[in-house]
Amino acid sequence: MLMIGERINSTKEKVKEAIAAKDAKFIAAAARSQVEAGAGYIDVNCAVTSGSELHDIDWALSVIQSEIKNANICIDSPNYLAIEAALKAYHSKGSLMINSISGDEARIKTILPLAVKHNTKLIALAMDEKGMPNSAEERFGAARKIYERVKKDGFNVENLYFDPLIRPIATEPDQAREFLRSIPLIKALGAKTVCGLSNVSFGLPNRRLVNAAFLTMAIQSGLDAAILDPLDKYITSALRTSQALLGVDEYCGEYIRAFREGKLI
Repeated sequence: MLMIGERINSTKEKVKEAIAAKDAKFIAAAARSQVEAGAGYIDVNCAVTSGSELHDIDWALSVIQSEIKNANICIDSPNYLAIEAALKAYHSKGSLMINSISGDEARIKTILPLAVKHNTKLIALAMDEKGMPNSAEERFGAARKIYERVKKDGFNVENLYFDPLIRPIATEPDQAREFLRSIPLIKALGAKTVCGLSNVSFGLPNRRLVNAAFLTMAIQSGLDAAILDPLDKYITSALRTSQALLGVDEYCGEYIRAFREGKLI
């Protein structure tokens, strides 16, 4: 399963401060540690900063590319201009992912052409103009509309990842079940699935335990990728154990390697 490292996100106070101070050492270390822990992509979010997001994301990508050759980057922003700036700032030979579009036509019109032009992977939120979905069927309905739309406009749907939008179970107890039910429905379209893992545990104590248990259930349901903290051993242990149990990790080779390297709890 694909891990997308979440640690360079300006909603985190220390990251926000590092971006504002242009602390290259901090950002480089955050990027390097996630790749070493097994992250396939580094999510970069500079949306919540005191300066210009366009300038900040350009700077952050320059730092990461200087630290990690051919870094795979997930550009995470609600601002299509920042996404466009990040695409221009990326000069490595790795892979790019954009986070995200939804069923909102204005967002599709601004971001989809960038994804097609730069041949990026693309995260699509499984929601439409009606707002956040509640049931698995509503998630599937929104995903199907988006799938047909982006395919018509020339996007390679093999690079499409749908986020069925997990919500905090502390306030919406049925949402984990509906999320899990939606995964095989959406995958039947021919697309992949992804989630922002930590949303499920918001407001609860011992969030790491909830996140790890939910990840195990989501992997069994067919989840392909997750935005998570690759340095959290609860999470990575759950991931590697799930893959071994499901036969994805042939002869448990990755599990054994992770144990030998001290990466399991």
